[in-house]
Amino acid sequence: MDKYLIMATGAILGAFSRYWMGNFIGDKMGTHFAYGVLLINLIGSFILGLFLTMNLDRGLFTPNARLFVAVGWCASFTTYSTFSWDTFRYIQEGNLKLAAANVSLTLLGCLGATWAGATLGKIV
Repeated sequence: MDKYLIMATGAILGAFSRYWMGNFIGDKMGTHFAYGVLLINLIGSFILGLFLTMNLDRGLFTPNARLFVAVGWCASFTTYSTFSWDTFRYIQEGNLKLAAANVSLTLLGCLGATWAGATLGKIV
């Protein structure tokens, strides 16, 4: 299969996953805070850390799997631009507490999720 088709398939599935999960979390937890975006970024960071560690340390996946998961799905699933917009919007609204919470939870949480995925990738 052509590498661009593999990336595109992963990206399409990542975008659908992001859309579905964002709506699901928004319906369950409300939209006052960007819970969906935060959770999506945490999950994406964990999966990328797990996948790349397992691939780099043990070569468990083919180059096409890397294109599908890391370049396609994870890149399309995670939502840095949405995270930036939500933070900007909180600042514009004068809600610096939500802006600070969004930045700190996303940055620290995603670093932690990447570490957790990479750690698990070494022992699985």
